[in-house]
Amino acid sequence: MVRNRLVLEHFHDHEEHDKLLALTWDALDAEMRSRNLRRMLMMVQKIARKVAASTRKYDGIVQTMPYRFAADELEIDASIEKLFADAKIVRGRLAVASYSDFRVIERSRRPRAYAMMLDESRSMRGSKSVVAALVAAVLLLNIEPEDQYAVTGFAEEARVIRPMGQRRIADRTLQDILDMRPEGCTDVSAGLESGLAELNKIGTSHHIGILVSDGWLNTGHNPMTLARQFQRLHVIELPGGDHKVCSDIATAGRGVIAFVRDLS
Repeated sequence: MVRNRLVLEHFHDHEEHDKLLALTWDALDAEMRSRNLRRMLMMVQKIARKVAASTRKYDGIVQTMPYRFAADELEIDASIEKLFADAKIVRGRLAVASYSDFRVIERSRRPRAYAMMLDESRSMRGSKSVVAALVAAVLLLNIEPEDQYAVTGFAEEARVIRPMGQRRIADRTLQDILDMRPEGCTDVSAGLESGLAELNKIGTSHHIGILVSDGWLNTGHNPMTLARQFQRLHVIELPGGDHKVCSDIATAGRGVIAFVRDLS
């Protein structure tokens, strides 16, 4: 049934069409994928927007600055020194010339570089390949303009889907991910190595790896040594794999593990 285009065409206007499309995506022929690509991209981005972050995380250098309507933590000692240094006495009282006389604490945001490593092995058949595109869409909607990112895929070998530093529209990256055909064995070490290579291209202060996999290992070296080389390595675990492997990789990479149960 998954290769029968008549089924999808019959359910084209049905509310279950998108779910059926996600479940059968990797088994569809090239023509059907091309005809439904725009619909798939819209579905992935619609789901991703629901979990887009609404706040920025400021974790950079702490500085004492004049108040500029951006910070709300008053630096009392510095403010008092500034006020008395520029003191103006009006009718026997200390007068504040302007809001800039106050000093506040501002924390900048460290620029980030992300490397997303997507499992493209045989065990990713079915809706898992669509989930991989969804994870990438969530990242693209959450990164800030000053951040950098790369996307690589791996099975027995690794490939670069979107190199670090390349200016490219999000739809093109998501389309390339949706174009993948899961096959071959799983060499997680090859995937981690490709992610590290992309991160090492730039000098951003905060490097983050995101591994998307079900955790099945059936070829290649033990990935734990490579996992420890990341500043931070998070794992998105897809169903049907080896939870212990995914958990151990996240622990070695000082990251967290998130288990995706289904597309929604």
